[in-house]
Amino acid sequence: MDLSLISITEAARILGVSPFTIRRLAKSGSLRTVTVGARRLVPLGEIERVGQFGAGRPRGSNAVRGSRS
Repeated sequence: MDLSLISITEAARILGVSPFTIRRLAKSGSLRTVTVGARRLVPLGEIERVGQFGAGRPRGSNAVRGSRS
């Protein structure tokens, strides 16, 4: 188990998302975080795990963004 911990801001930068998205993923249980004192940190292994599922990657060109009919 990798015990390296990074900040929410750094996790967001690595995944290419906002810190709000990292907090939302953590709140939903999709991303495990660790509280150390007053700081919430993300295990590096969680970034690797979540990154495998495409978190932070733009959707393909066939993503539906709304109808413009």
